[in-house]
Amino acid sequence: MTIGYLGPCGINLPHTHPRATEINFSVDGDFIVGFYQENGAEFIMNEIHKNQVAVFPKGAIHFEQNLNCVPATFVAAFNSEDPGVLTVANAFFGSLPATVVGASLGGLNITTVDDIRSQLVPNPSIGIAECRKRCGL
Repeated sequence: MTIGYLGPCGINLPHTHPRATEINFSVDGDFIVGFYQENGAEFIMNEIHKNQVAVFPKGAIHFEQNLNCVPATFVAAFNSEDPGVLTVANAFFGSLPATVVGASLGGLNITTVDDIRSQLVPNPSIGIAECRKRCGL
């Protein structure tokens, strides 16, 4: 299990747990949650509120965003002692060779890939601009 604290409008960036399913319980907040399980599958998005849960299948890319202008807490439980975590953008842009990333995105050049790498943010992130504007952040 782990406890997650997200500031106002904060987002737990898209990530995956390669060795576990996650049950995410909202302790005191309202969250947008979403996941994408595999190529060709439908993207699933929902809102959960205090005392509600979301389930993210093993290996599914997923995220949680605090919708409110106050901090929020969630508890994540896993069916593995070692669920692993892979933050998608950091792994794709930050770890793969620039030539492979560029080819995967239709031939982007290495300079463009390096420019994207320089913009990667740590997880969790301060969140989506629309929410931050609404909250005066």
